[in-house]
Amino acid sequence: MAMKNPDTVLSKKDFFEDPSLPLQVYIRDPQPEFPLHSHGFDELVIILKGTAMHVIDEHAVPVKSGDVFVIARNHMHQYQELHGLALANILFDARALLMEEWDIRALPGFHALFSIEPVFRAQHKLLSRLQLSEHQLNHVNGLIRNLIHETMAKTPGYRVMASGLFMQLAVYLSRCYSNEPARESIGLLRIGDAIAHIETHYTEDITLDELAEKSHLSKRHFQRIFHDCIGRSPIDHLMHVRVRKAAEQLRASDSPITEIAFDCGFHDSNYFTRCFKKVMALTPREYRRQP
Repeated sequence: MAMKNPDTVLSKKDFFEDPSLPLQVYIRDPQPEFPLHSHGFDELVIILKGTAMHVIDEHAVPVKSGDVFVIARNHMHQYQELHGLALANILFDARALLMEEWDIRALPGFHALFSIEPVFRAQHKLLSRLQLSEHQLNHVNGLIRNLIHETMAKTPGYRVMASGLFMQLAVYLSRCYSNEPARESIGLLRIGDAIAHIETHYTEDITLDELAEKSHLSKRHFQRIFHDCIGRSPIDHLMHVRVRKAAEQLRASDSPITEIAFDCGFHDSNYFTRCFKKVMALTPREYRRQP
């Protein structure tokens, strides 16, 4: 189709109808033709029926009923060759939803779906994606309907309910990805397994060799892919996870700061303080004193 405006950028304020809720759901049935565009938010897409070609950053990939994928912010995309295409668009702000703190991060499928695939899809002609069975798609449809009801009815407590339903959806999809991987997804799940290993074994001494071996990649290749997907090196990410866990303990307990540092994998309290301030912009003591 002809492009109306190849530089269309969709902003959060134009699509998130409730500024106090970092979620917005749209059912497109049928999906209308729409010009090439990007957006300043992330988008979870569930193809409900039909087929199309999904073009993202100049790579065209066929999509069909049951396909699930995430489109990361700032990537140009559109659907072409639409044949009865209907889909659910769930727009979300991962930072506002505090997704970095969810224990779902122990699932390799979570990282494959939400972190690794969006990067690889934009860089390569990636055919890997989560494909739901009819039963799984029906279950997801039920969660989406409940999510839409909460966001529209706005009954007191709807923000918590909507966020909880999105969490349920993310967990369910991540489990589906982890438990029933397509052949094309095995490589991505191995990388996801390495990322999940950091999330679940952050108190231990983790080496780059160990992580690369889990991903079945050379150290150099693994480091490059990891940085592309997460935005920092594996060892820097390990430090961030340890600091995040320490911050949780500082908020939840009165344990000595040094004890918390050692519980979270740091072997030197001064180094812990430097790392904590680098990530949180406060010392551990200052962080704990916050109201």
